[in-house]
Amino acid sequence: MIAPTVRERVRGGYRTLYVATISLAVVLILQSVAWGKPQEKKPGKRTLTLQQLQEMALARSPSIEMARNEVGVSKSDLKQAESAYYPQFDATVVTGPAANADEPLVVNGRITDPSSSDIFDIGIFGRLDFTLTQPLYTFGKLSNRKEAALLGVKAKQVEIEQKKAEIVVRVKQLYYGMVLARQGMGVADESEEYLDDTRRRIKALIDAGSVNVDESDLYMVDAYSAEAKSFRAEAQKGERVAYFALKSLIGMPPEEDFDIDVESLPDQGNVLEAQEKYIQKALDQRPEMKQLKHGIDAQKYMVQAAKSDLYPSFFAVVLGSFAGAPGRDQFDSPYFTDEFNHAYGGFFAGLQWHFDFGIQQARVDKARAEYSKMLNTKAYAEENIPIQVANIYQEVLQYKTAMEAYEEAASASRKWVVVAFSNFDMGLGTAKRIFDAIDKYGQNRGRYLEALYNYNLALAQLEYAIGAISD
Repeated sequence: MIAPTVRERVRGGYRTLYVATISLAVVLILQSVAWGKPQEKKPGKRTLTLQQLQEMALARSPSIEMARNEVGVSKSDLKQAESAYYPQFDATVVTGPAANADEPLVVNGRITDPSSSDIFDIGIFGRLDFTLTQPLYTFGKLSNRKEAALLGVKAKQVEIEQKKAEIVVRVKQLYYGMVLARQGMGVADESEEYLDDTRRRIKALIDAGSVNVDESDLYMVDAYSAEAKSFRAEAQKGERVAYFALKSLIGMPPEEDFDIDVESLPDQGNVLEAQEKYIQKALDQRPEMKQLKHGIDAQKYMVQAAKSDLYPSFFAVVLGSFAGAPGRDQFDSPYFTDEFNHAYGGFFAGLQWHFDFGIQQARVDKARAEYSKMLNTKAYAEENIPIQVANIYQEVLQYKTAMEAYEEAASASRKWVVVAFSNFDMGLGTAKRIFDAIDKYGQNRGRYLEALYNYNLALAQLEYAIGAISD
């Protein structure tokens, strides 16, 4: 079996943390985050907590404002539905030319017109017609649409919660990514210190004529050092991208800078409840489920409203008409109506009933189909949400176990580094043993940071999946 080369051993030591940092950078770039040149640290830079970053992102989010606008639109629909209960007033006013006329005469039993025959004998007239209509009974046309509109407002209000939860998760992802990148740079710096110390010790032994070391050991140090520097550059890039993304998300002006308040990922140490409880919480309080329930209830009322359209509507109406033409004589007769000179009004009760050949019934069928579709959507969600929650829950357990295991392994491998240095100084160990210890320490430390990042992110995803994130 061929022994691995020095470069292969080096890559093994940093591969895990290297891949984690690269993956983070790719995710952030796919989120349309532009490359930003790092700013030099300035005096008076603001230090922001995770909570403050979340609040700032929520305060200026365009997506939340769009959701609030949708609520406003729904409230307008509700107002229209409520206003349908009130009287509706229509008025028409017209004016124009009218031929002047005298009151007709009865001569020898015949009605004669004494008016001038001059076609230019024209005056003016004005007329006002109005109706005031009050719905009395509509078989549910108004009440069902009002209830549907009210539930529509509630559904849109829940959508605001959904947008807030999405933003909170994104802020946490960027925040944890920024911290992970900083920790990665710390690991690279620590490895560089170990390698510099190893280089000094090897040179001192070579100068002293020791047979336990040679020039190849120095080449091995340089190989490890190059990989450590390369990894640090990648981690630094990830930190810069995460910083720029957070800055854009919170709407901070370009001339201002900020810093985060921690130097390590928080080990939240949460005590998890039973998986079934998280599944039930998701089904009860997740914004999408709330919104879906409101939508189903609203569509149920729309089905009833469509059915109501098949029945008549009873109403009361007050109507009147007034017209006047100065150049025409008033002719009062219950048998004749002068369109240019009159005044009348009255109160009536009426019924309106629209008939067609299948159009209304088709609308009822469509409303029923929409209602059935939403019920099936709810059944689909109730089938798949438990699977999603269970998957995230198991990821939390997996990353927590990995985090604890690699934390112990990193502590043990660091002790190994110290012992390897001590044995090397006493002539009991070789340079290879030091490199093996540094290799394993970097490997375990990198996997610990990766597991810690994934653990915190999985907890955030679990909160999101059960609808626990709202601000």
